[in-house]
Amino acid sequence: MKNLKLILVLFLILLLGGGITAYTYFKVQVPENPAGTVGNTPGNLYNKGLFCENDGKVYFSNAYDSNTLYVMNPEETEIEKISTIGAVSINADGKYVYFYQGTSAEGSGLGYAVKTTGMYRMTKDGKDSLCLKRGAINALALIDNNIYYQHFLDTGGLNLEQISIDKSTESVVLEGIISPSCAVNSIIYYSNPTENYTLYSYDTRSGMNSNVWNHRVWNPIYHTDGYIYFMDIDTEYELHRYHPVTGEHQTLTTDRLEHFNVYDNYIYYQKFSQIEPQLMRMYTDGSNLETVAYGNFENINITSAYVYYNEYGSPTPVYHQALYGPVNPTIFSP
Repeated sequence: MKNLKLILVLFLILLLGGGITAYTYFKVQVPENPAGTVGNTPGNLYNKGLFCENDGKVYFSNAYDSNTLYVMNPEETEIEKISTIGAVSINADGKYVYFYQGTSAEGSGLGYAVKTTGMYRMTKDGKDSLCLKRGAINALALIDNNIYYQHFLDTGGLNLEQISIDKSTESVVLEGIISPSCAVNSIIYYSNPTENYTLYSYDTRSGMNSNVWNHRVWNPIYHTDGYIYFMDIDTEYELHRYHPVTGEHQTLTTDRLEHFNVYDNYIYYQKFSQIEPQLMRMYTDGSNLETVAYGNFENINITSAYVYYNEYGSPTPVYHQALYGPVNPTIFSP
């Protein structure tokens, strides 16, 4: 009986026309997220968003399988492929996984890439895939009930844009190369290129854009301890932290950084050196500095159990290191 009613409703929608589609009927069933929802950690999103932990599961881009989307437990058990679509900038909420797709295991060629490249939403079991936005996107972040993303323009350059998770609204938020990766309590913290890369915030609820600190920062990460961790531009990308309430500003290391990530009480970062580059880790207060591995590494993604990374320019093999355990990196082989 329910199926018959649904068919009749869809028939009436198509019959009446007026620009109404079957999708318009279904989109109201996308559940709203609680205020303050964010789709992934800032540190992961700065590092391509290849891993995303949500509700006890880890969604990840499998570099061994054309970067297609997989899911597993944080302890790396029950690994399952859920999509043939290539995925980066992975985000998740209570029902869906969101990501940017640039490649796919199902097709090849320029025409296929143009047709499939874009931002996608699918249920966590890999069903009901929907393209929210076609085109080239550099980074995306789920904040409350909207996706904020860097959109490449046909004329060159980037804009920060927004689209709702039910695809009902979209707009240009800010002009310029602005990353949406760092969000807390519905506020994006970012390095403002039009204001000498000083620290700014954008309130996604009110639309208010504000200067937070007149200091040049790169890849700011607002952490649960109240500090904002960042690469300091004026000291050639040393790792610093700033407390916006107390005004405290600390240097955590004089190493020059390439990439970093913060999770719980640990910081993992890539140390720049022409002689001996290293992947390092330390506590968030700068103590207990250790070398994790020698070499140039990138894509430092962290879950509640492991840190993942790969050699610069070589997507495989992927290495993992226990987040809290002793230094002992091994190859991750899903």
